[in-house]
Amino acid sequence: MNALEKVVDFLVSCLLLFLVPLLYYGGRTRVSQAILAGQAGETFLRRVSTAGEITLPVWQELERALRRCGCTRYEIRRVRSLFEPEGEDGAVAEKEYTVDRERIHESIVAQGTSKLQSGDRLWLTLYINETPTVYFMSVRTGEAYP
Repeated sequence: MNALEKVVDFLVSCLLLFLVPLLYYGGRTRVSQAILAGQAGETFLRRVSTAGEITLPVWQELERALRRCGCTRYEIRRVRSLFEPEGEDGAVAEKEYTVDRERIHESIVAQGTSKLQSGDRLWLTLYINETPTVYFMSVRTGEAYP
């Protein structure tokens, strides 16, 4: 072996000795972020499902927890199914009404809470490292249907 080959081999081995552990650590960090953000989202959904409302402190706690976990953005939707009369013959149709994150937040700021009804479905989508993860929960308690 000549000197150039030995130098190149030495540089490659040093690079591998330091690069592989860094890549391994970086991968584990991303997995940890995803797990912690998922736990924060599940806690939020369980809490509002049991309480029957989303309040401003609970909303802010979710945002703080997601920021600590490195979650860059999230979406939340509330889907409510109602049976409504359709037409003159007395037929009934099931209709779904969806409210997105902005409208929920406006309701919380204006009224201090966003009321949920039993049977509402909440969809929470977390984007961690640009990978979406969807969490779903049906509301167990809440206001009675009108």
